Amino acid sequence: MSISKPKIHIDATAKDVELFKEKSEFEICKPEIFKYGVMAEEVPDHIEDSDFDYLQSKIPAYELLHDDFISVQNNRIENLSKDDRKQKVISEIIGVAFGIKYTVELLQVSPNMFKKIGIPTKGKYLDYSITHMQKKYELETKGTIGRYYSRFKNDILKKKKDSNSDNVYLKFGTIAMINCPSDNKECRCIIVDDPPNENNNVDESSLQVQLLNYGLFLSYILDSKYYNKFIKPLKIGKIKKVKINKGKFFGKYRFLGKDYYGECFDYRLIREDLDTLKYNDDHNQAFKEKTQKFGVTKLFIGVEESVVDAINSKDLAFFDNYISDWKLIEEFNITKFLDRDGILIIKSKNGEDEELEKIFPEEEVLKRLGYSNNQQLGYAHECGAPCRSREKKGKPCEVRTYRSACHFHR
Repeated sequence: MSISKPKIHIDATAKDVELFKEKSEFEICKPEIFKYGVMAEEVPDHIEDSDFDYLQSKIPAYELLHDDFISVQNNRIENLSKDDRKQKVISEIIGVAFGIKYTVELLQVSPNMFKKIGIPTKGKYLDYSITHMQKKYELETKGTIGRYYSRFKNDILKKKKDSNSDNVYLKFGTIAMINCPSDNKECRCIIVDDPPNENNNVDESSLQVQLLNYGLFLSYILDSKYYNKFIKPLKIGKIKKVKINKGKFFGKYRFLGKDYYGECFDYRLIREDLDTLKYNDDHNQAFKEKTQKFGVTKLFIGVEESVVDAINSKDLAFFDNYISDWKLIEEFNITKFLDRDGILIIKSKNGEDEELEKIFPEEEVLKRLGYSNNQQLGYAHECGAPCRSREKKGKPCEVRTYRSACHFHR
């Protein structure tokens, strides 16, 4: 299985913190690293209808990057890239994954409770914060394939010293010491810290933070029109107005007796600059050539139905207590990963997952490739759906779109 169990090394700066002594290792899997990489992105304020093509491409391209350049073994996680810039990005992603997963297991919380710390007006800042049991924690994450960590440790300690967060109980850092293919060192997670401030208790709700974390995934899996209706009031703190239309997700996947609402993706929908010149308007030829290049690899990302219902009902008690099962199932050409926040990721090769094939058949991939090709070529068409406005009621909609219908009629 693609699960690694990195050993935890407590640096001398953290040796007196009792909390850190509770764990000697933690468990992380390859799909989880991909998921935390997605979480490191920014939550969009607004998504244009034309971004559909870009969003359809981004997830499979990102997952393919992880698949090609990250190897996960029992006591090793290898960064396989030989390109310096890409190698650094991958190490940073794994660093984020180590830091959040270690903290998730240490505090027994859901990953949806982590908040990315914005740029302060004074001083430096750490990467993430989390409030748990009326205590606020701040976390800095690092990742490296090098043998030594003193440079990263010094950077963490400097940021901690310069940080102006006076109400933080514990500021600490994690350094993912991962592998390159040629080394034989043990994969480790280094914990760097200074003593906790025992007197700092806070009383603040994490609901907006949790909803924003779900919002990041919703930006990829919910139709842009309905995502914008979700994110606009959330960003300004009007949580009572936040709603999700369950009928506007592309698909629903049944896993371990529960329904997950989400979107499907395919390697063949990864955009390439040469597509416009190479394929012109022959979608079938593009589909054939992309299948030869990428094979048939499909993805599904979804959120548990109970989470969607709790968002719509503003169920504070649900989010205070909700932690899903953590589950990784690997079968021949199928990987299914469920995280504690109720985010489900399915990956299927060569049509092995029958349920995913029903939701996302080859015909749908071809249709979406056509949308992408038309957009790159500038071939928009009139929506044609019956207008609902009083002046034009029943007349074909003249709004031009690259998709089957415009945003008014989806």
